[in-house]
Parts: sequence; structure tokens; C-alpha cells
Amino acid sequence: METMYKADRLYNEMMEVDQKIKALEVKDEQSITEYFRLYKELIYNHKWIGSVYDIYADDAKLYRENGDLYDGAHAIMQEALKFTAAFPDLKIHMRDCFAVKKGDEYKVWQYYTMEGSNRNQSIYGPATMRELNPNECITMSMATVRNINGKWRIVREFTMYSMECIKAACKPAEQ
Repeated sequence: METMYKADRLYNEMMEVDQKIKALEVKDEQSITEYFRLYKELIYNHKWIGSVYDIYADDAKLYRENGDLYDGAHAIMQEALKFTAAFPDLKIHMRDCFAVKKGDEYKVWQYYTMEGSNRNQSIYGPATMRELNPNECITMSMATVRNINGKWRIVREFTMYSMECIKAACKPAEQ
């Protein structure tokens, strides 16, 4: 019996998601919903952060709950990298997602929860080893997507994280 290393298993899982994306024919609300759901899984659950460039337009705008604006795919990628650096074992659990066609665009809504442990020094401070509570760490987003040069890309997104939950996981223990 051949032993499979954890890294090989994780790589195989990541490649399975990538193959599903490549095999998907994006043509309607259901398929566009699945397309962006799979990419979100690839980016956050498998830490394939560079995939941000596959789904965001170069000049995309991401608006966050705290009023921050991330302007461009590169800034959005950097934000995803900073967040996953704090929670390297981060997993998202898609609770609901759907799309609505509006002219030549789609509006894609996603509702998911997050779990993971604050294991690394990050923009949030030193590692605390505290966990995100998946029952409280809720994320909601609405993205406008458009076909740009034959690829569906997010051009504008509004995302709200449960920052109180994230801050609680990153707060040092009381001395």
C-alpha cells in the first residue's frame, strides 16, 4: 500500500477543484454561481491566492464593511493574502449563493461562514491561537460580474466580514 503524504492529498484536492472550474461551461445563473463558488473555495480553502487574478478585472473595486476600498485585482489579492496569513487553516463554508442576470452582467450573491485559527503574526497582531467561531463568523458579498475578453470577471464587489468575530480571534488573552 502506497502512503499518500498530506501535501500530495491537499494538492490533489486543489487540482480537483481546478479541473471542475476548467470543465464548467459558464452560460447561465446556475453555472456562473458555481464558477464563482469554486473559485472562492480554491482561493480560501486551498490558498491558491493567485486565482484572485482569474476572477477579478484588473480595475475591479472591492468595498468592505469598514469603508475600505481595494482598487484593482492586485490590491484585492494582497488583502486576501494578508487575511489568510493570519488564518492559514482558514476554511469557508458556502451557505448560500445565487446569481441574477441583469443585462449583460450578473449579480452574484454569496453567504458563507469561516473557521480557522489565528496562527501567525499578521496585520492583526501576534498569533493568539484563538479560533474563528464558524457560527458567528459570517460573510456576505454581492459582486457585479461581466464577461471581459471571454472571461467572467468581478468588476465591483461589496463584502461584509463579521469583524467582531475576527477581532475576537485576534485579541490577545487578558493578562
